[in-house]
Amino acid sequence: MDFSSLLNFLNQIFWLSLVLFIIFTVYLYFNQENLLFPTSINGMKYPEDNPDPYKSPLQLGLRYKEVKVKTNDNFTLYGWLVYLEENKKNRTLLYFHENAGSK
Repeated sequence: MDFSSLLNFLNQIFWLSLVLFIIFTVYLYFNQENLLFPTSINGMKYPEDNPDPYKSPLQLGLRYKEVKVKTNDNFTLYGWLVYLEENKKNRTLLYFHENAGSK
């Protein structure tokens, strides 16, 4: 193999790699929301689809209320506000996680 054919081969590998990288980047761009926020996990889309005792905090014996917060950009966030059993000085945990199957 002479130098020019080796250079030609490396040139073809470079362009092929560049095209594959662009295709992969475009795929990631258009599917990023589905990759980060799955709409279903193991067939569970809503809290009611979860197995017992994970449908609500009440099934675990916790006092709670459902809360809805409307954001400035017109999204509605849903969650559970779980109350302490005793009035103690405890820290608050605010936990955000993926959206499929459970709050």
